Amino acid sequence: MSTLSLPPFLASPRQDAIDLYKAFKGFGCDSAAVVNILAHRDATQRALIQQEYKTMYSEELTSRLSSELGGTLKA
Repeated sequence: MSTLSLPPFLASPRQDAIDLYKAFKGFGCDSAAVVNILAHRDATQRALIQQEYKTMYSEELTSRLSSELGGTLKA
């Protein structure tokens, strides 16, 4: 069984949403940044990130993830 390791500080959902948006910008996607953010957050934190992302950018985070990621990372 794997263990979830949280970062020493808790990033705000707003900052995580901004960082995800930046990872999606440009040609291609910074999949390492996306995984680094989402893999180190629990379900409650990811839900808050989704809400913040939709508020800030008027689009669903899950839709953006699906369009940006491919292969084994696809949502």
